[in-house]
Parts: sequence; C-alpha cells; structure tokens
Amino acid sequence: MINEWSADWSNAVFSLEERDRRWSKVRKLMARDGIDVIVCLPCTNSHNRGQQDSRYLTQLGENSDETTVVFTLRGEVTAWQSRGGVWPSSNWFKDIRAGRRGTGGQTVVERVKELGLERSIIGIAGLTSSLLGHCRQLEGEANWGSVEIIKRNLPEAKMVSATALLGEARFVKSEEEIEFLRSGTEVAEKTMQAVLDHARAGVPEREVFAWMMYVNAAAGGSFTPMFGWTSGPLGNTYHRLEQPTFRKFQMGDVFIAEIEGRWGGYAAQIDETFSIGRAAQDLKDGMKLAWESYNHVFEALKPGVTVGELIQAGEVKGMSGRGIASVIFHGRGSGDDGPMATGSSARELLAFEIVENCCLEIKPSARVDGKEDYGRWGETVVVRKYGAQRLGTRPQRLHELE
Repeated sequence: MINEWSADWSNAVFSLEERDRRWSKVRKLMARDGIDVIVCLPCTNSHNRGQQDSRYLTQLGENSDETTVVFTLRGEVTAWQSRGGVWPSSNWFKDIRAGRRGTGGQTVVERVKELGLERSIIGIAGLTSSLLGHCRQLEGEANWGSVEIIKRNLPEAKMVSATALLGEARFVKSEEEIEFLRSGTEVAEKTMQAVLDHARAGVPEREVFAWMMYVNAAAGGSFTPMFGWTSGPLGNTYHRLEQPTFRKFQMGDVFIAEIEGRWGGYAAQIDETFSIGRAAQDLKDGMKLAWESYNHVFEALKPGVTVGELIQAGEVKGMSGRGIASVIFHGRGSGDDGPMATGSSARELLAFEIVENCCLEIKPSARVDGKEDYGRWGETVVVRKYGAQRLGTRPQRLHELE
C-alpha cells in the first residue's frame, strides 16, 4: 500500500508554508489563552462545514469523512480517519491513524494519556458558538457524548471552548486561502452555466440539479457543495430547500439559486436569479434594487467599517415604495465563518469592525409588496486595504430562460 503522499493522488492542497503559518498562529493564540491541547471531534454538520476547525488545522475531511484531531501546543499533530496513512489531502503531516467511526471522545482520551497531558487545559473546537466560528450553531456542535467521555476519563484536565480562538485564527485569510476562495468562486460560476444550459419550462428540477452537481465536480469542486434552492411562481414561491423536488419548472417561475463552489474544502458562494420565460417587470425592478443594495455595500466595505454600517448601506427602497432590498452577509472560508449578519443582530455584532483580508459573502435580496424572492444577487469578496475586491467575474444580469 502507498504510504507517501503524492500529487498524482491528491485533491487541492495548501503549501507547507501555509501549514507553518497556521500552526504558528494557532499556537501563539493557545499560549496567550493558556490552552495546552486543542481537540477537534468529528462533526459533518451543514454539508461538512462543522469540521471547519479540523480542516483548517489538517486539510483532512474530504466528502464528510469523519475526522478527529489532537493539536498540541508543542510537538506533532495527530489525526484519525476511517483508515490510517495517506489521504488525498495529507501533504502536511504523516501521523494519521485509523479510528472507529463514532469514537472521537475515546480516541482523544487515549491520545492525551499517551502524551502525558492528563492535567492539561484542553480546548474543544465547536463546544460553543462565537462571532467568528461555528456562528450558525448557537448551542455549539461538539458531540455531547464525546465531551462527557473526555471529561469523565480525564478528571484532572480542565475543559474550555476553543471556538473563539480558532475563529479568530481563521478570520484573516492568507493569500493562499484567498486564491482557494477565488477558485471556489470559479467553480460556482461554472456550475451556474448548467442552469443557463438546462433550466427551461417543463424540465424537472432534479435534472437541473444533477447537471449542476456534474459540472461542479468536473470543475474540480470539493464534495459536497450546498445548493440553496428557491423556485415557484413569482410572488408565491416555495420556501428555500437544499435539494430539488419532483416538480418541473413552469413558465413564469422565478428560480433563485445559492451555489457553492468549494476548492480544497474552502466554500465560496454565488447567488443568482433566473426567470423561466420572459421576466415580469416587477422582477426586473426588484433585481435593480438588489444590485443597488449590493453595490452600496461593496463601496462601503473597507477595513474599520462596522457590521451595522454595512447593514444600513444595504437598505434600499424604490418602485414608488413598493420595493425594498436589504442585505445579509457572512464570512467565507473553511466552514460557517463569521461575522454573520442575517436579519436581527446583537449589539456586539453590529459594532464589530471588518478587517483587511477577511472574506465575506454579500447577498442582498428584494421584496415587492411585502413578498419575498423578487431578486437576489451575491458573491464572495475579499476586503483589501483600499476596499472590497470581487472574487468572481460574472456580470449583474437577470437571466431569462426560454
């Protein structure tokens, strides 16, 4: 059996310099916060975004493979997957061991004892939520049973959450990370072309979904991408799904797609609106409001601007008072990165300042006469010293599919 990583049997991977940068950064934060060990338990929630921390530290976890990681303040990094040894993303280190599925807690206990760290301070990734990490999981997402096993079998150790520390580490992106998100955006834009080529009245939605998955994979995308799916008659759409039904597209439908493109596990996203047949005037006008909202936020997006100021910049009204557009946005990277502004936001979040080289998904949407789904357009951007920079290339356009 092959026991050395090779580019011939690989997925998209980061350089050894990127590894050293991350590990050094995380260890400095661990020393600051007094944490001796960080452990990442298997968590494939939310299209595998739950393993954001283990992916950041190891690159492992392709296609929701369960990953357990023990990352110490000093010394070697150890990970466990269903099979030990080489994996397509294991160019960073060699100590990858076989672990039984569903035994993350016991695996951590055995390794901590092996290292003689029974009295250490252990930071558990995903134990809680924070502004910048696991931000959609307000109650955390570390497995309760695994955490209890660790606590029970390491009674002299102190358990703390590592979520805030790792969220802080992941927030500012390196140039390599930004390029991975740029490649992910390219995958998403290629996936959008499958909709343009195949979505028409009378075509099953599942057929279009299948073409999107095929194009996404053929473009080099990591599995499995998330496609947010909203379709139905304009003004009376079905609510958002992450899968298609047996329904067929019908003339007069609006189709709003959130399309993920992942590169090396890094999730970029675009949001696009399609009209099945000629677009109604209200949809055209709603799209103009969504674009105006996006453009205002894009222009305001500079280091030092607050989340609250960006939300305010994205508020746009028009159509003689009938239409309104508002913006939501969240971080992009290896998982559910923050900050996340989606509707009502806490004071702490509204005051949060954006920094250079963070990456955000900006996605305003329009309502007309109080009804949803009259246009959405969004994409992933990086915040530079001088302002925002697009990672995509597609134009602002309402697609009419006939």
